[in-house]
Amino acid sequence: MRRRALLETAAAGALLGSVGVSMSTSALAASGEIDSLLFDSTASQLNAEKEPLTDESLVAVWAAETAENVDEDGNDDAVFYPDDVDIPLVSSDGGVVGFGAPIVQNGTDFGSGNEEFVLNVLDAEADGPAVAFDDGHGQFYDSDSFSQFLNYAEANGYETDATTDLAGALPDADAAIVTSPAQAFTDDELDALVSFVDDGGALLLFDQSDFGNFDATDNLNEIASALDLGYRFNDDQVLDYESNDGIQFVPTTDRFNADTFDYFADRPGIAPPGLERGTQYEVDVISVADGDTVDVRFANGYVDTIRILGIDAPETGSTEETTQEWEGLSDEAYLKERGDDATAFAEDLLAGETVSIRFDDEEPLRGDFGRLLAYIDVDADGDGTYEYPYNRAAVREGYARVYDSGFAEHDSFLKEEFAARAEGLRLWEESDPDASETIRNGEVTDIYAPYAVGVRTTDGKIDSKRVPVSASSTATQQNAEVAYDGDVPLVGIDQHARVAMTGSSLVDEQFEGEEYPDVSGYGNYAFLTSLLDRLSDRDGDVLIDGGHGQFAADRSIGAEDAAYYLRYLEGVDLGFEQVNDLTGDLLDRGRALLISAPPESFTDEEITAVREFVADGGGVVLLGGDVPAEVRANLDAVAEGLATDLRLGSGRVVDESSNLDGEANVPTTGNFDDWYRLFDGYDADTNYKGPRAGPGVPGESGKGPGKGKGNGNGRGKGKGHGD
Repeated sequence: MRRRALLETAAAGALLGSVGVSMSTSALAASGEIDSLLFDSTASQLNAEKEPLTDESLVAVWAAETAENVDEDGNDDAVFYPDDVDIPLVSSDGGVVGFGAPIVQNGTDFGSGNEEFVLNVLDAEADGPAVAFDDGHGQFYDSDSFSQFLNYAEANGYETDATTDLAGALPDADAAIVTSPAQAFTDDELDALVSFVDDGGALLLFDQSDFGNFDATDNLNEIASALDLGYRFNDDQVLDYESNDGIQFVPTTDRFNADTFDYFADRPGIAPPGLERGTQYEVDVISVADGDTVDVRFANGYVDTIRILGIDAPETGSTEETTQEWEGLSDEAYLKERGDDATAFAEDLLAGETVSIRFDDEEPLRGDFGRLLAYIDVDADGDGTYEYPYNRAAVREGYARVYDSGFAEHDSFLKEEFAARAEGLRLWEESDPDASETIRNGEVTDIYAPYAVGVRTTDGKIDSKRVPVSASSTATQQNAEVAYDGDVPLVGIDQHARVAMTGSSLVDEQFEGEEYPDVSGYGNYAFLTSLLDRLSDRDGDVLIDGGHGQFAADRSIGAEDAAYYLRYLEGVDLGFEQVNDLTGDLLDRGRALLISAPPESFTDEEITAVREFVADGGGVVLLGGDVPAEVRANLDAVAEGLATDLRLGSGRVVDESSNLDGEANVPTTGNFDDWYRLFDGYDADTNYKGPRAGPGVPGESGKGPGKGKGNGNGRGKGKGHGD
């Protein structure tokens, strides 16, 4: 091990202040140990034979014991770690340190200690201050992406040099940094690295996970092989559903090999500015990634990434676009062009400018990727006031769509999008929802019900005559408060109240991904749409509530989670929109309202608004699932407010025989009651029967809101009678 002498306190203190480095004492000497590290989208390491690495003398950091690794890109090139073998995230051999992720890129939560750890690695392995950063191999994580850390290193006495000729820079360097190289090193470059390391140079190699297949594992492994290292890089992704920074692909760990490596001393780190809602901050925009992402520098020198709140610009470059998210658009090449337009719009307004940022009352300050979520206001006319709201302008001018999260200004932004769509502005120029082909609208023979529970009533078990869908006979309930001896009801109907309750979210797009088999043969979309049509007696869009914490909540969904359902609805000439403020006028657009299990409770005013919507002919489907008890109580409170006896049950429904791809937690079923006429594919002209059973409905007769006159067989509005 080699340790570079630290700077003297006074000189370092002056430098550190310029980049926002925290100085809790007047001394720079490290004291104690860093608490933990976070690894955003990380791979693991292997031994030289590309088998699980178990040599503890080579491993500096292991993932938490709760971590697992997966083949995220599906290329069958990952090496899996058994449950009883620790997963290495940082390995070190002869002054060459390999990291599973670029853990000090701009936008990292530096409160975790990542920057202190990497600086400690440099201190331990480098003989001098000169650091060469490789920008010559097509890296996504280039020196600009590491500018915050490089400034921090310079404040601690290092001299950094970004170069496109690494081999030429190595003779004058004491350490070198290489991030995932998209282009392979030549033989001459590999020879230069070997000579550099043999002469005592330190080398830091940063990998990344195989998500999206953006990693460059083979190129890094060519370097590791040329250097004859005892470790290699794995083509995988490490996930941890328990020890993480808010989401499973950002695992955290405190499992350090401090007995072998002198990398873990606690020291002054990069201090982000104290940020809070209700305050505006002036920042300089130092780079524009695309129409919805920029890097900014705060007054204290701290660099951070902003994911511009409430909007989504089309993807650019090689990033895959989910075309289903874009109303009436399916041409990815067209969307890429519009993404370039959005980037140009952002560069014209924001690049190099001082702007004002502020935060939303309903959103966290940071998203799942650690980026700030903020509004950006621009001084467009140079008078010193920040009067031009970039986020809203990007939507109104047709450069971006509204991102359907829970932010407070969602509904007003959506009205701006409606105007841009109506005028065919920019990305909406070729939008034509009417041209969307009809998909998945045939006969419904099976549906799948992820993480489902049974449906019940206030009195306990629901009358089977009110149940159009039950689980297969092979399904069972786990620890249910209301347990069924026979088939478990997954959907219940209260036609009088115009309300239905489902035991599963049914249209969550996560099951459209590559990790699951093709689900296009299942009839979830057609069934749910027919159910909505049966309950509703008015025209308009299908609406979904997004104002009660559903965004990013487990087992709850908003519009962002149902893009494939949007495309289905377009094919049957229906619109699909999210509404966050149920007391506003957007509810007037709807024929029916989906309310997914809400982590936040409804107000009395919101319940009243939904009741008025129902009284005016709107239908409501409450989408449940195996959610926490307090979330279930919130959904049941909505049901109570709508004067229905339907309630969401407890105890997950599992099925070891009838399920999706062997997942017992995702049961499938064709156990339908055809009496309800919900299984022939959605048809706007279907003649539904009236109520079959329910509160105030004796047996199979009684009055209720049918879709016709007399016996419910006509299409006109009015009261119908069950047969």
